[in-house]
Amino acid sequence: MSRYVISVITVLCVAFGHVSSRSTECDVQTRIETGLICGSRRWAGGNTVYASFRGVPYAKQPLGELRFKELQSAEPWDGCLDTLVEGPICPQHDVLYGRLMQPRNMSEACIHANIHVPIHALPGPYQQKANLPVFVFVHGGGLAFGSGDSDLHGPEYLVQREMIVITFNYRINVFGYLSLNSPSIPGNNGLRDIITLLRWVKANAKSFGGDPEDITLGGQSAGALNVHLLTLSKAAEGLFNRAILMSGTAISSFYTSSPLYAQFVANRFLTQLGINTTDAEEAHHQLTQLPIEQIMQANKLVQDQIGLTAFFPVVENTFPGVNTIIDDDPAVLLAKGVGKDLPLLVGFTSAECETFRPNFDNLDMLARIQENPVMMLPIDLIYKLPPKVTLASAQKLEKRYFNNAPTMDKYINACSDMYYVYPALQLAKMRMSTVDAAAMFLYQFSYNAVFDVIEKVKGIRFDGAAHIEDLTFIFRTNSLQNWPGFTPPANEDRTISVWMTNFVQNFMNCNEPICEGYHVWPSVNQRSSIHYQNIQHPQLYRYEKITQAQVDLMQFFEELHNQTQT
Repeated sequence: MSRYVISVITVLCVAFGHVSSRSTECDVQTRIETGLICGSRRWAGGNTVYASFRGVPYAKQPLGELRFKELQSAEPWDGCLDTLVEGPICPQHDVLYGRLMQPRNMSEACIHANIHVPIHALPGPYQQKANLPVFVFVHGGGLAFGSGDSDLHGPEYLVQREMIVITFNYRINVFGYLSLNSPSIPGNNGLRDIITLLRWVKANAKSFGGDPEDITLGGQSAGALNVHLLTLSKAAEGLFNRAILMSGTAISSFYTSSPLYAQFVANRFLTQLGINTTDAEEAHHQLTQLPIEQIMQANKLVQDQIGLTAFFPVVENTFPGVNTIIDDDPAVLLAKGVGKDLPLLVGFTSAECETFRPNFDNLDMLARIQENPVMMLPIDLIYKLPPKVTLASAQKLEKRYFNNAPTMDKYINACSDMYYVYPALQLAKMRMSTVDAAAMFLYQFSYNAVFDVIEKVKGIRFDGAAHIEDLTFIFRTNSLQNWPGFTPPANEDRTISVWMTNFVQNFMNCNEPICEGYHVWPSVNQRSSIHYQNIQHPQLYRYEKITQAQVDLMQFFEELHNQTQT
């Protein structure tokens, strides 16, 4: 951009007046529905310069009486809004990310999006290309912590791929998933926030050079769970065209959508706060009056008592004037073929639960299981199995994985199978048996990174790829930029990143991870048995049939889940 153009933009922003108190030149700007925003030019690597608009409010902040309400439209502003830095992250008790996150601050006023645009696509006199595909990504964090910030979700790899990248914050933990089974707090506020964001993207995509009719929704871990749930929701129909699920599905694993559980955790939370009323509307009123510190202390206590996370999406009752997000058990919806028209790219890693090893040690998980074997079961089975078979099912699980000699290594393997591998394989099986379903592509990420983010941050060693690690080759982990060995990346790591982002770009462009016509990664729909792309070495395609061990684990968990129907 020439000095003349920059000076003109600077004059415009000064003329309209900064909404924020920050006084700085404006490198790039655009007008969205609510007003002008001022962003910055950044370098992504190679020859790629991109415009970055950070901390853009996509709705009115949910403060005071709005604390648990569905988000309202953002209010317009006069002048030019400074969007040079990310906004605060949502209130949370982080027990996982640690040094991977470097938030500026934390606040309930956290409803912001970050939009990253290749500079040649931004509307203006020098726009060279318009209507780029839009990639909206939902952050993970067990539905309890995390953010869309560029510390873990750096856009640098993806904006080099001719796409617009949008990350954002949404309400999490008690603010996002508390349900009082009432019109005022029906549950699923986090999902409602994502829908609000998607509507905002539809309305404003052209302001960033994007195509509002070409939106890919992706997510990792709990973010992937949210994305998959939205593929099953009538409330999200037409808001996106395809979905990418990284280490998370709506097939119940580390969460349960049971209303009984939602009631249990809500009662425990309210008890911590000393709210004893049985009137849900009165409880809601009291919750809007309490200071944020008191609510977060109760949230922390409940979260620590239950495990890594506590509040989950829930199957809702219907209330007048309230949009229902989840109207039935996700397993039932999938069996009916709901969401079958959306192409899916689904993945899991080869050593998922290694990431949680320090957490399991701190929780003394093996001792908890020894004291109560039911703790071995996925939480959804605890709430679905008939009481007469619950203990026996837990003992079967113990026998399969521990064989009377429990170790943390064995529990890590069980955790990976239960929470990530089985749900992904089961989803593939269901998609294969669904008539006229859109294509689903499955991968296992098993690459041993030269600079292994999880090993570095957690101080552990393991073989394969752990939870979050495939994410680090799609988004740059900017929080580790100054760590020895991160920059410049090893050739193998750089090649894997190019490969992974190429799969994402292709999937966005042609609904397949490979568009060139090579038959090295067919969809699961095209096979009579489950196959996946085993991403283990850079540029080496390995399209493999699932192993016998994976066949056995599918049969084992199917038998457990089938007991819920007795």
